[in-house]
Formats: sequence, C-alpha cells, structure tokens
Amino acid sequence: MNYIFDYIMIPMQLIIVFFTLYYFFLAFFGIVKKHEEKITTPKNTFAIIVAAHNEEQVIGQLVENLHVLNYPRDLYDIYVIADNCKDKTAQIAKNAGAIVNERFSLEQKGKGYAMEWMFEKLFAQKKQYDAVVVFDADNLVDTNFLLEMNNRLCKGEKVIQGYLDAKNPNDTWISATFAISFWVVNHIWH
Repeated sequence: MNYIFDYIMIPMQLIIVFFTLYYFFLAFFGIVKKHEEKITTPKNTFAIIVAAHNEEQVIGQLVENLHVLNYPRDLYDIYVIADNCKDKTAQIAKNAGAIVNERFSLEQKGKGYAMEWMFEKLFAQKKQYDAVVVFDADNLVDTNFLLEMNNRLCKGEKVIQGYLDAKNPNDTWISATFAISFWVVNHIWH
C-alpha cells in the first residue's frame, strides 16, 4: 500500500521542485539588470487618466503629484474620471488642476466601464497623444515616471508596466503583505 502512495507523491514532489527551481532562477538572474541608455529629451505626449469613485481623500494628492513631474507640462494632460461620485472628488480634482470628466450611470458601474467611456471621449478629441497612462486615485508617482516612459517609448516599446510599490509597508500586517506581494511580482515578472 505504501508503494502506491509513493507513485503519487514522487511525481508531485518533482513538479514542486521544478517550479521552485524555475522561480529561484528567475529571481536570481533577475537581480542583475542590464544598463539602459537613457533618452533624456522629452518628446512623447501623454494623456494621464485617473479613474476615481468617491476618492476625495486622495485625489488631490495624486493630481498635485502629477503636476510636479520632471517632464514638460505642455507634453502631458491629466484627466480624472469622476465615476458615479457622491462626494467632492470632481471639485477637488478640478481645483488641483485636472481636466475632470464626470460620469453617471446606474447600469454600467465600475472602472472598466469608466475607462471605456473615457477612451471613447479621448480618442474622439482633436488633440491626440502618443501614449496613455492609467493610475488609480490612491497612487503616487515618481517624479521621473514620464521620463522613463518616454525613454521606453523612444526605444520602440508599445506596452509598458510601471513599478508598483506600497506607500505604507510598515503600517499593518495587511499593508506589509501587499508590499511583499508587489516586491515579488515586480522582481520576478518585470
């Protein structure tokens, strides 16, 4: 009877060892980053889109953060989608200097519908952009973010995932868990 159990467990253990080694090698060889030549001349235009639903507590910080990026202000615009908001999200974003688009729909609720609605409006405009950047309202952005995105776009990349990190990894065990998750994902898959 023990031999039957071995026939089941040994292949399972081999599969676990394979995936463990696979992720170990990804993590180990991912430590060394290749040196990238930086293109420091800003040339691409960006539409920065922030989807917000009742985010009056954090939207002002993000819009102010986006206004101080190390990138020419005339090469990017900040759009906030105030999606079914019942608070002062739209007013706070407008006061902070964003282009605010308010959306109200009882049937089509959620970020996906809001983004689809905004993309239709954005792509129908006379002014067109080289790239679109999407943030959540509770994000903060490194001041060199658009310079890095410009660099990647100038090298021919079409879709770029930014580095996602936690603002408060030491506050609670939940925020620490999210921080560890972000670090692992950023290190292994990016």
